[in-house]
Amino acid sequence: MEYGFFDEKNREYVIERVDVPVSWTNYPGVEDTCAVINQTAGGYMFHKSPEYHRMTRFRGNAVPMDRPGFDLYLRDTQTKDYWSATWQPVGKPLEQVDYSCRHGLSYSRYFSRYADIETEMRLTIPLGEDVLLWDFTVENAGSQMRELQIFSFCEFSFHGVASDNQNFQMSMYCAGAGYQDGVIEQKMFYEPGKEQYFTASFRPDGYDTLRDSFLGLYHTEQNPEAVLKGQCTGSAEAGNNHCGSFQKNLKLEAGESIRLIFMLGSGNRKKGLRIREKYSNLNRVDQSYRELRDYWDDKLSSLQIQTPDKGMNVLTNTWTLYQAEINVMFSRFASFIEVGGRTGLGYRDTAQDAMCVPHSNPEKCRQRILQLLRALTTRGYGLHLFEPEWFDPDVKPEYADSPTVVPTAEKDRVHKLEQACSDDALWLVPSIVEYVKETGEMEFLKEKVTYADGGEDTVYEHMKRILDFSHEQVGKTGICKGLRADWNDCLNLGGGESALVTFLHYWAISNFLELAEYLQDKAEGWEIDGDIKKYRDMGKQVKKASEQLWDKEWYIRGITKNGKSIGTMEDEQGKVHLESNAWAVLSGAAEPGRGAAAMDSVEKWLYTPYGLQLNAPAYTKRDDDIGFVTRVCPGLKENASVFSHPNPWAWAAECVLGRGDKAVKFYDALCPYYQNDKIEIREAEPYSYCQFIMGKDHECYGRARHPFMTGSGGWAYFAVTHYILGIRPEMDSLLIDPCIPGEWKEFAVKRR
Repeated sequence: MEYGFFDEKNREYVIERVDVPVSWTNYPGVEDTCAVINQTAGGYMFHKSPEYHRMTRFRGNAVPMDRPGFDLYLRDTQTKDYWSATWQPVGKPLEQVDYSCRHGLSYSRYFSRYADIETEMRLTIPLGEDVLLWDFTVENAGSQMRELQIFSFCEFSFHGVASDNQNFQMSMYCAGAGYQDGVIEQKMFYEPGKEQYFTASFRPDGYDTLRDSFLGLYHTEQNPEAVLKGQCTGSAEAGNNHCGSFQKNLKLEAGESIRLIFMLGSGNRKKGLRIREKYSNLNRVDQSYRELRDYWDDKLSSLQIQTPDKGMNVLTNTWTLYQAEINVMFSRFASFIEVGGRTGLGYRDTAQDAMCVPHSNPEKCRQRILQLLRALTTRGYGLHLFEPEWFDPDVKPEYADSPTVVPTAEKDRVHKLEQACSDDALWLVPSIVEYVKETGEMEFLKEKVTYADGGEDTVYEHMKRILDFSHEQVGKTGICKGLRADWNDCLNLGGGESALVTFLHYWAISNFLELAEYLQDKAEGWEIDGDIKKYRDMGKQVKKASEQLWDKEWYIRGITKNGKSIGTMEDEQGKVHLESNAWAVLSGAAEPGRGAAAMDSVEKWLYTPYGLQLNAPAYTKRDDDIGFVTRVCPGLKENASVFSHPNPWAWAAECVLGRGDKAVKFYDALCPYYQNDKIEIREAEPYSYCQFIMGKDHECYGRARHPFMTGSGGWAYFAVTHYILGIRPEMDSLLIDPCIPGEWKEFAVKRR
């Protein structure tokens, strides 16, 4: 079953049936301000932080789903009939109204036709401004003059997610909203200087700044009382729940249309007046669209492909890079799943995101790398989750402390070793190497950067601390300790050992040595013979230790603190694991024969038509020696789902083995493009990778969940471009080393 299609020419996904099984989302915004919106304009907006500077309210996992949002209502003054410009929130029967949505790169367009009235609404955040434009066109497509009323509605947040959901005695009495000079302004009295405004390109015929006045008691967004009565109330008040609602009365002759611009932004009334003047000029609005299109054209033109694999072309050329860019811009905590209840940067997530797109966004990748370096401790482990402003003296925190919080000692932001994840900082080493290869910015390695727990050193020395930490943190077998967790947060080895981290350590050492050897041979001012010898020897030790992880046909996943091996021939559950086998090959630690056998086992035990499962068979018996993974429902998340993030590791590993046919077979299985006609099974959008797809052990096998904010996007892009197509930067050259299916006769790539 199909709900839409890819419009390749316009780089849009067209949703023809808007009653999709779950929300299909998009991300307007590429700088400090972002909106998360779905196919009916439900969603929320934030400035810099979705936790501490949420601009509009959102009720996650609620009924009805994905409300409130950015709503426009139309009312016919003669018939008293009303509807919304998007299917929700009014929810007219779809056989009566023709609705559609087009998700594009940092914008979404919504279309409707009802009772001879045609509308288009476009939601966009222009470059250089912290404002969401609601560009609304309404046309009388009938033969008679029509009198219409237009009503807008968005519900303002109290900025903090906790304030929106918990401490109402503070938040509801420390925020106020009022109307003046065509601008609604909401003030947070406990956060002076952090106002937000709502304005429009016209003088309204009515307004409301109080949510309950616009909606009416015992009403919802589906049937607002102001719309039913045909008149806003002019409400304004210090305290209470606030909204942005304007009323505009129109008379449209047959064939006539009018274009209105609504503007929701971060800032005070003065800024709102400036923005209103700027974007009341429709030429300025159209110019902002061209600028945004040029912005994405420039990024996408850094690499374009044409292969015999249609799905690979469409996703790699547009949607997968877009998804990877969104991740590096906004981290992982702004979605309809992670609704801003925690923010900051996840160490391993951000390091991998920054590795995948330095060719299209070097400035943001550099910024992220520096933030991660500042969150590294002198011992060499990274802070698993942190706010970048903690360690940046030039950035002021977004949040304000509540006076009702019980006074305590200052929070210890630098967590101890016991809370460290064993893999976090290792991902940063190859990210730095990839950045330097792409940009040629060798001087970056000499830049001085502080540590989270005090002191400073060069970027180069930070890298050594990371490698040394993993070298020190090994168990009695010489395998790296799992610590609190490795990449698999639900595999809690505690004092046990992780095969994945050992292979990742070997990969990081290899990346570092490639860099160090180049610096020694071809760059001035680097005398690092001692480092090269040290880390060559370290790499040999790691490789030798990893040989213990081989178990006849595949590599085990690790060893618990009590000495039990995980993922062995004897195990009835969790027998084969994807991460350890893919990384044994991808890291270069596995001998070719063992590597091929390991990946054959991956195909035998883990392959499904929807991608590779993380492990199999699923765990059905609780075993806290292995970890929380044994408490997760079989076939979901870390317990034998098709977990998308590590799937590209297997594609890359097959390329290391020279098996392009299998690499593309695995790619096509996970590729959401090829599930566009299976939406009754997949449910989630077919233009972005989801965190996981339910595995064979679950009754909803094939259903996808948690889209967009997942490392799957970056790694899918990286594995396709660097390994399958084989075009990757070296220290002073561009290597072209494809590993493609035998049936491919040719492919073309443009690479900047």
